[in-house]
Amino acid sequence: MRIAGLASFQRAFRRTVQGARKFPKFQIVTSLLRSESRVRPAAFDSVPGWLLALPLALANLAAFAEEVADDGALVEEVVVTAHFRDTALQAAPVSVSVLSAQSIELRAAQHLEQVLGMAPNLNYAAGASRGRFLQARGVGERSQFKDPLDASVGMVIDGVDFSGIGLAAVLHDVQQVEVLRGPQGTVFGANALGGMVLVKTKDPTERFEGSLTTGVGNYGAWRTGAVLSGPLGDSLAGRLAVHRFEGDGYIENDFLNADDTNDYQELSLRGKLRWQLGEATRLDLAGLYVDADNGYDAFSLENRRRTGSDEPGHDRQESLGLSLSLTHDGMDAFRVEGSLFWEGSDLAYGFDWDWSNLATGGVRGGEDNVRQRDAVGVDLRMLSRNRAGVDGPLSWVAGAYIARREVALDYEDHWQDSSGTYPSSFSSAFTTERQALYGQVDWALAQGWVLSLGGRFEGYDNRYADSAGVAAKPNDDLWGGRISLQRDLSDDLMAYVLISRGFKTGGVNGQAVAAADPAEDPEIAAFLNERIAFAAETLTNYEAGLKGRILDGGLQLALSVFYMQRDDMQANAWVLFPPADWKSYLDNVDKGKNAGLEAEAVWQATERLRLSAGLGLLGTELGELRVRDVDTYELLRQRGRSQAHAPSYQFHVSAHFDLHPDYFVNVQLEGKDAFYFSNSHDQRSGSYATLHLCAGYRTERLELTAWGRNLTDVDTEVRGFYFGNNPLKGWINEAYYQYGEPRTFGVTAQLRF
Repeated sequence: MRIAGLASFQRAFRRTVQGARKFPKFQIVTSLLRSESRVRPAAFDSVPGWLLALPLALANLAAFAEEVADDGALVEEVVVTAHFRDTALQAAPVSVSVLSAQSIELRAAQHLEQVLGMAPNLNYAAGASRGRFLQARGVGERSQFKDPLDASVGMVIDGVDFSGIGLAAVLHDVQQVEVLRGPQGTVFGANALGGMVLVKTKDPTERFEGSLTTGVGNYGAWRTGAVLSGPLGDSLAGRLAVHRFEGDGYIENDFLNADDTNDYQELSLRGKLRWQLGEATRLDLAGLYVDADNGYDAFSLENRRRTGSDEPGHDRQESLGLSLSLTHDGMDAFRVEGSLFWEGSDLAYGFDWDWSNLATGGVRGGEDNVRQRDAVGVDLRMLSRNRAGVDGPLSWVAGAYIARREVALDYEDHWQDSSGTYPSSFSSAFTTERQALYGQVDWALAQGWVLSLGGRFEGYDNRYADSAGVAAKPNDDLWGGRISLQRDLSDDLMAYVLISRGFKTGGVNGQAVAAADPAEDPEIAAFLNERIAFAAETLTNYEAGLKGRILDGGLQLALSVFYMQRDDMQANAWVLFPPADWKSYLDNVDKGKNAGLEAEAVWQATERLRLSAGLGLLGTELGELRVRDVDTYELLRQRGRSQAHAPSYQFHVSAHFDLHPDYFVNVQLEGKDAFYFSNSHDQRSGSYATLHLCAGYRTERLELTAWGRNLTDVDTEVRGFYFGNNPLKGWINEAYYQYGEPRTFGVTAQLRF
């Protein structure tokens, strides 16, 4: 083992930390992030100094590259599939993280929420059994109750759009997860205002292979899975993967004397077919079935992992998704690609909204939201055969997209007090149609210079009606795009500047409007009736980045800084109808701002030691939002503070050491700063850091691992509310938290054949 590289890294990093604030580059970056004209100056006050020094240390690693002796250890090249053409990660002019199959396995992750901390500036909100909603660079929703909703950060699994219904993100047999930050309007349109997460499962193989996986853990958890892949004929190959995960969850219900009221029961079945119809034509078919029947009993009046609910809730999703893609590469000048997806989901989400069993002095009740969602989309495009700067000066893409989604909601609830029980119901229907034309041109201006121009014009037509008589038909024509200039500084180092524009469709606040009664509260009724519909949001992103490999390919770096201007920002707020009935609504806000930095590095220090690190810094400003004060019930203007679920820093570091060709140890540490739970009040989460460990034995056929997540058993808040819900305390307003995963551990075995 050669130590020269490690010693040089230690010396350089120590020098950088000690003198970081003396460097002009550091002062430029921090002044950008702290600028009064861009983000609130206090946004980074809680960021530790060593975290602020980390991106500078990564950017200056090239200065000591000559001190390092080459030991032949290389970082494996990663390919990004998120754009029109497959591109090497270090050549993609965009801020993107790729979570590999190995990194997922080392975390023993069952679901996407358990690996999101590896990607800088990516957060999530629960309020359910799993993290349903994503926030990239502070942009994204945090919940959905009754109103229809389009996601600001989309999620696509094998070509099927599952945005906003995150229970489908099961990670068994996944090849990689791609996390794109910033607007991706050219490629994905309205569902990628803040970013996009793509989950790509493994493809059929040319040779027969398979695996069997099983494992157990604490809290009654167990898993089992199987994979079969290989040829089905001369030109046909297939892959089939099935997985089952069950666990009791991390809550004990004292009233029901049960430890499984927040349990997990998740089944996934995936199938893929790849058919080579000829030398130039290929057909790919992917199918996904997910059946999650999870409990939801996460909140307590005492803010602990022991509840007293008499009617525990549930979080269910049964989804079937299909995607079909056809590629024809027989033309001289271009190739043709066509894709189709269909998704059908039955969703049921319910909870005990008093979180208790109080029969005296209280109001008890629960609710159930049942949704049926069906969506279909078609995407057709032509792509030039050549790539700009590789085999020609110019390349281009032109395409068209059309999609339709229908969502039907049936809602029921009941509440009771000493005088009786009062049921109620509500239903709605929401249809959205989208049509788009898009294209992109890449032009090699000179040796090592590439200019890209992309654009997308999209029209949407929404129709909403509910049983309370609220009806609306918001529609609009929107546009987005990107201009990027890319410069190859060397064979292994690239810099880029980017301006991109994303958009998100408008919608309807049916729930809040239907709840407003002019006879009881004319001011709030008038306020909400003015907000039956909210307008579309647009976001402009200014970004600069540096990517590449140094140390003869042993160290991979990515660094980006960004500033985003949000116009007609869709901000979520709440209206409280005392004592404990609250309704959410979306309102448009001017002058929302988000700025920050993302840095990632992977260093194959020796043939046996691999180090990686990621850092996200983020400053946000909400703008001016009118809300109803939870304590005084007066309408006020919320202004000048950070946006919800936007921590000012997030980090992830890991070390993977092969003790022997057959034995390995992996240690990971990740954390994030505190963040506001909502735009309507000032309650915040705590900041935290969690430790994860995986050790195992691996051969060509067999793998045995022992793993642990959150080994120090830190309480992490993944959702929070503020209102009065405890009659024993006189309905005073309090903060209530849902906690993330506690300390979990287990063993997993996999047999490959």
